[in-house]
Amino acid sequence: MYLLVYKSLKFSPQIDFEIIKKDGFEIVFASNLKSMRDMMLAREAAAVIAFYESEEKNALDMLRYIMRQHSNTQRIYLTEHLGKALIENAVNKAHINYLLILPADPDHLLKIVKKAFRRYEFLTRPMKRYDDLAGITAELLEHVDKFKNEASTDSLTKLFNRRSFDEILDKAMALYNKNDLHFSLVILDLDDFKKLNDSYGHQAGDEVLRTFGHILQKNMRQEDSAFRYGGEEFAIIASGDKAKNIKLFIDRIRKQVKETIITFEDHQITFTFSAGIACVHKTVSKDELINSADQALYYAKRHGKDQVIIYEDIRVKST
Repeated sequence: MYLLVYKSLKFSPQIDFEIIKKDGFEIVFASNLKSMRDMMLAREAAAVIAFYESEEKNALDMLRYIMRQHSNTQRIYLTEHLGKALIENAVNKAHINYLLILPADPDHLLKIVKKAFRRYEFLTRPMKRYDDLAGITAELLEHVDKFKNEASTDSLTKLFNRRSFDEILDKAMALYNKNDLHFSLVILDLDDFKKLNDSYGHQAGDEVLRTFGHILQKNMRQEDSAFRYGGEEFAIIASGDKAKNIKLFIDRIRKQVKETIITFEDHQITFTFSAGIACVHKTVSKDELINSADQALYYAKRHGKDQVIIYEDIRVKST
């Protein structure tokens, strides 16, 4: 992994990168968009740094390119300008991950680079979180290697597959019963997916599935796992003991998906999903947990779609 720094010949602020190099990070510099793209195609960077310049468009074009073509690469934007328009452009057009104000403190910049590298490693090595879980209980150690192969991953979306879902859910249930590690099961279903396939074709449908899988993977917290459950149905095992917090987390993803536009051939495709959440508790079995999440999902589908429903909320309504 390396850090790519885009330094325009017209604008090259004095930044002390030595502290970053001394910490063991490899740093590569690019002076124009073409050399930057060539470097990224040859070897993807874990993070990129771009500076505000008088020709602001160059830096934003580079970050937007990174966002679209190398979405796992973390985007760091440095500026000495605090203008609202500049910040809005950086956030809305390039979806920057980190914004620093010049002059940058070297120690603070190093801290940000470390965070960016950890985030990149997490996004590109989804199984790393199971290594972390293995530290919680030795019982997981014998299962970790099972997930580190292609048989555990859906080839289209790159998410974990149904087989992995069953095994990891079993482990999550065991950890809850033994160590009281709370979690929620979320089942998500793309709305009107058959209609989308019929309208645009199966290749367009595959592109929607790929895009949705990428959005889920990009938004997963370190302690969560996302799966392709089957067809246009997905699942998330989300850590935490408060269903309302999980709902806020899934709802942020829902809003992001709703704003996503997929360009396929001559079409602009948008899509939404519905989701049901069920929380684990001492009296629920694995099958009952899945059934509860399913019921919440079906409720969301029947009552307007494009929404997230907690099973406990509809259970209260029915009593």
